[in-house]
Amino acid sequence: MGFIELYGVALLTLLTMVSGLWVISVIVKDASIIDIFWGPLFVAIVWVLLAMGEPLTTKTYLVSLLVTVWGLRLAFHLVSRNLGHGEDKRYQLWRAHGGPNWWLLTYPRVYLLQGAIALVVASPIVAAYIKPEPFTVLNMLGVLIWVVGFTYELLADVQLVQFKANPDNQGKILDAGLWGLSRHPNYFGDALQWWGVAIMVVTVPTWWALIGPAAMTAVFLGLSNDVLEKGMNKRHPEYQNYISNTPKFFPIRFGGSHPAA
Repeated sequence: MGFIELYGVALLTLLTMVSGLWVISVIVKDASIIDIFWGPLFVAIVWVLLAMGEPLTTKTYLVSLLVTVWGLRLAFHLVSRNLGHGEDKRYQLWRAHGGPNWWLLTYPRVYLLQGAIALVVASPIVAAYIKPEPFTVLNMLGVLIWVVGFTYELLADVQLVQFKANPDNQGKILDAGLWGLSRHPNYFGDALQWWGVAIMVVTVPTWWALIGPAAMTAVFLGLSNDVLEKGMNKRHPEYQNYISNTPKFFPIRFGGSHPAA
């Protein structure tokens, strides 16, 4: 299949997934279930493409494996963290101000929107099936970047879980370990993994594979971080001091006493 056909398969897969999840969210009155299924959206794409029976190479199998590992680990982490806590507070707030038709508005504003973002981010997956070529040195570097990103995100999540599990840390801000290097190390590790996948498959004709991780990074730097930090500032007055002393995303200071990235 060519570019249009492959992206068409990805589009139909995502549309089916988000539509089904939206119906479930209306039934259970919890729009935030889409967050848990963010990773599995991509897992579904790689496995549907594998099932299409296209010519496969080591590169396509490896991409499918790494995306599956990333997606299922993320889903497991979110399920273990959120299960039993009801709808996320952000969605509760939107629901409170959304009026009687909130349930209907969630389809375009939450589910279709996240599906559209996922379709853009999935560009490296699609690129893996466009005339797959043997690994180059650059592609092998992508594998290493993915491993570093996976390890970084995993450690960040484990550190946060352990911190919250300690009753003595109730109401406190985690500012040690990877969380002392940047305010969102889990997002940084996640972005690294997508850059790794893109670099693993990119060739001159498939330069557009890099659009996916660029879009993911932009979401992390903008919407995701800003929404989370607004909530943290309201709940924790001391969070402003953490912001002043800790880079936002990249675990490195670019100068100044109030790092913004």
